[in-house]
Amino acid sequence: MFLSSFSGSLHHPSTDFHTSPGFTLATADLDLIVTPQTTNASTSMSSGQASLLEALFSLGQPPTQHAHPNTNLHPNPNKPAASNLTPRNTGMQDDVPTPDEEDLEGVVSAICRAPVLDKTAESNALPFLLQGYATWIRRMAFEPLKMAHLARDFVFRHFEDRNVSRWILTLLANIGSRIGSVEFAEEKHDPMLSALQSAVRQRLGTAKCNLDRTELVRALDSALETMVIHFFVSPFSDVMTLRQEAAPIFRQLCPGPPDATIDLSLLLRHPLVCLRQYAHVDILFSVVMDLPTLFRYDATNPGSLPSNPDRSMVKIQGGGCLQWLHGTPDQLTLLFTKMKSMRQSGLTPNTETVASIEHEIRELQPFSSSSSESFLVIARFVVQECWRQVAFVYLFMAVCGDPSDTLRVKEAFKRFTKLLNGIKPGRLPDEFLGMNLLLIAPAAQRKRGREVVRQRILELHTRGRTFKANNNLLSVLEDYWARADAERRPIT
Repeated sequence: MFLSSFSGSLHHPSTDFHTSPGFTLATADLDLIVTPQTTNASTSMSSGQASLLEALFSLGQPPTQHAHPNTNLHPNPNKPAASNLTPRNTGMQDDVPTPDEEDLEGVVSAICRAPVLDKTAESNALPFLLQGYATWIRRMAFEPLKMAHLARDFVFRHFEDRNVSRWILTLLANIGSRIGSVEFAEEKHDPMLSALQSAVRQRLGTAKCNLDRTELVRALDSALETMVIHFFVSPFSDVMTLRQEAAPIFRQLCPGPPDATIDLSLLLRHPLVCLRQYAHVDILFSVVMDLPTLFRYDATNPGSLPSNPDRSMVKIQGGGCLQWLHGTPDQLTLLFTKMKSMRQSGLTPNTETVASIEHEIRELQPFSSSSSESFLVIARFVVQECWRQVAFVYLFMAVCGDPSDTLRVKEAFKRFTKLLNGIKPGRLPDEFLGMNLLLIAPAAQRKRGREVVRQRILELHTRGRTFKANNNLLSVLEDYWARADAERRPIT
């Protein structure tokens, strides 16, 4: 596993970086993989879970072009499709929600209602998919209520397509609804993950030779949704494989000549959500893993983006979606792109350039929320303010070459730890601080600061909240710090 150390990539040999074995699965095999353990479709839900389930449906019925098509995804016409879509009995701790597990904003009700469904009825395939996505979005999105419309539209678009789209959609909904469950926490093998990776890679390979723009968009959509799932429950290599194989499709869909530099400020306002999301993945992965981006981006004018995506980008479908999903605003993505470009060039910026970037970081708009739940507002504010301090540390250490014992690095790290110490550990904000903790770790020179980072990572291993992506994180950082201590040097 390779992580940014600001003085070169760190390799940790114990980390599983091999692509999990994939296998080709025909539609005829759907029964073997998707049929869940026996679960009563009418199992009672918490009030929060019932409310997320109600937001995919309460947005209204799909337009006429989304009329329910034939839902038979398997060769046995006597077996209804919906029976394959019932969520498994996951053994999640969410059965008794803690305050930060509760659906305080009623996200489920923004995606779908929660009727008692007959899982043997073929006509219930779409509602069960919506239910799975509602559970996933509530759990994984930074601002799930704002993602509800996008999630619902994604399900409708792919459900109306041919069988390959529905097959991938079924896998996404089944796996997504179980993220955070005991089976993933214990790293039990799930054949659905291999089936999903195989199906998406096949679709990407086919789409590369297809000039149909709609098919290209759907293939890239599927790859991005799968990357999000893999990030939490699979080896990083699975994410990087899809990032690489989806790259030609991303470039085909991007405006401009294939060999041209991509204007990132324009791309982040493009109507296609998948283009914005792919660029975001490419850039942040390159920053965290200290690898080159797959494409050249022009981020010379971050100020060209509107400061409030909720108001200024309202005409763009999903404007601000990267912030809603991951907690990283577009302007932060632009700033990291600019700094990454400087780091790759190997040239230390002059004083004026550094001062200009510092000003841009300070001027990043603070997080604002319309939520009536003060806990959620505070937790989300902390995540975004942590990103601000991480940006300062990346500028000083990765771009300017400061060691960890310089005053400005220590001040930024102190502000970061003060933010963490000011809020109780929990799923929110901790599950959205993974990249922050990786990038801030080089600034942790003293034992007390390292312990703050260490304890937050340990919190992510609480039963019912563990993700594979975090399993080796602490061992990598401990090895990193130990080597710096053994050499009696500040971290660089």
